[in-house]
Amino acid sequence: MKHSFIDKYSNLDSPVHRIDPRVKLVAVFSVIVIIVSEAPGAVFPFIFYGAIIALLILVSRIPPAYIMKRCLIAAPFILLAALFYPVSSLIGHGYQAFDINNPEVKAGLTILLKGFMALILLILLTSTEKFHNLLLGLRKLKMPRLLGVISALMYRYVFIIHDEMLRTTRARDCRTPGKLNISRLKVYGNQSAMIFLRSLERSQIIYNSMLSRGFNGEFPGMQGLSLRGTDVIAATVFVLLVLSVRLTNGIVNCYLFN
Repeated sequence: MKHSFIDKYSNLDSPVHRIDPRVKLVAVFSVIVIIVSEAPGAVFPFIFYGAIIALLILVSRIPPAYIMKRCLIAAPFILLAALFYPVSSLIGHGYQAFDINNPEVKAGLTILLKGFMALILLILLTSTEKFHNLLLGLRKLKMPRLLGVISALMYRYVFIIHDEMLRTTRARDCRTPGKLNISRLKVYGNQSAMIFLRSLERSQIIYNSMLSRGFNGEFPGMQGLSLRGTDVIAATVFVLLVLSVRLTNGIVNCYLFN
């Protein structure tokens, strides 16, 4: 069976991959906060944000096509959020057409840019580190233990559901070649029920096997983390680059308006 792992490229060797997951978590979320805090309508600074993120992608060796493919999953939600704000504002003010110089349109564009840049950073985070190491890093950063265990189990069990979906789809195609002569809703409903029943049975078998091997809520495959000074320096430089763009834009805006 073919599965699509969110940490597909975590086995690559690059300077970004070698950074401690705790440092990457703090750096990525700090940068997201800095970018999201950019003033509405300020489009020009995103050129520099994009250049910094593009450089990070180049250093990480993650294929840009893979990142764009991942972005397509959340793209409709970001586009709707970016579109609804200017549309609702323009309708409320009685405007009939879009104008790129309109503050509402610029604000919608910044929403679009903020959403995609935050999404790309999260994709880079999950693509340059194994998922269980990210969970271990979150645990070291004082994430509740129960939440970490639930997340780890969910990540493993979701592939059981996907596996059963592929199996039942193959079985359905073998038994009903060509066009379906009965209600599609009934067929897909029966298939969905079968997927969850078979997944429940397999998950119980897997969990009992884990218990028989001494599972106590901790995953033995998780290795300890080692924090290096170079990791902190690299992450600090990355955050400071983004912060310098944010502060420079704020100073320029204050100077222009005053």
